[in-house]
Amino acid sequence: MKVCVAGSFDALHLGHKTLLRKAFEIGNEIYIGVTTDEFIKKIGKKARSYEKRVKQIQKFLNDENLQGKATIMPLNDFYGNAIEEDYDAIVVSPESYSRAREINDIRKRKGMKEIEIVIAPLILADDGIPISSSRIKNGEIDGTKRIKEMRVCIASKNEVKIEAVKQIFNEIFDFPIKYESIDIKTKKQPFNTAILNGAIKRSKACKNCDYCVGIEAGVAKYNNIYFIEQDVAIRDKLNYVTYGKSPAFQCPIWLLDELKKGKEMKEAIPFKKGEEKKGAIWFFSNKMDRLELTKTGVFMAMIPRLRKNF
Repeated sequence: MKVCVAGSFDALHLGHKTLLRKAFEIGNEIYIGVTTDEFIKKIGKKARSYEKRVKQIQKFLNDENLQGKATIMPLNDFYGNAIEEDYDAIVVSPESYSRAREINDIRKRKGMKEIEIVIAPLILADDGIPISSSRIKNGEIDGTKRIKEMRVCIASKNEVKIEAVKQIFNEIFDFPIKYESIDIKTKKQPFNTAILNGAIKRSKACKNCDYCVGIEAGVAKYNNIYFIEQDVAIRDKLNYVTYGKSPAFQCPIWLLDELKKGKEMKEAIPFKKGEEKKGAIWFFSNKMDRLELTKTGVFMAMIPRLRKNF
């Protein structure tokens, strides 16, 4: 197969190497596009010189006994010759998948055959965030090891949500973490897809942090049965988002009627004084409080970050 792959390849790291290895795994004629210095400057980024970046790739190919099996080309725009040449496949990372779709759209409009899009797996550092050249140059990671304090923001001032995130992150990671929270105003109790959308919106609210955690509770309908659940969206600084849900339980009709009138859960349920922090699950079970449910939802959202081959 004739395969193309492209990138800036600055500070050649394990993610780049995985991308290149995938190209050689599926093809026998490999074309590697490397962004030129002019294009790097045009898109507002910084990187080592084109010559140094090409030398890194050549050394990698030599170490892997792949020298002479690839052609390295300068890349002056986002598409290169992938919109002109008769390639069989293009290898991309999950972040650049949309760009490959654009290439196929252009090829289709030009009457050319679409090329197969092969996605190489994300390679995560031990902080669960994808490895990148910028993170290495900023001194956040060394290889895959986290060497800098991590900042985690919870997009809520709810004490239960904050504590749930702290407990789960402290269980998962063994390096220093600084936590902060921001207040997010919501209009009404969300239903169905508005629950996850609310969590996603919250996950976009934090600035200058490694992780932003969005948690939203609401009522979702499945097969005409209504469930009370929490959805979690965890976004990292590279905009890689992972998702999870807490365990859900059936919502009684009388509570559903009150929520449909526009009431919040804490307004509709007749809590005893001080019990509202424990949530609806405590009111109905008198055994489990919301912290345990929220912790489970946060952990579920972190599962894709716990294994490097997810």
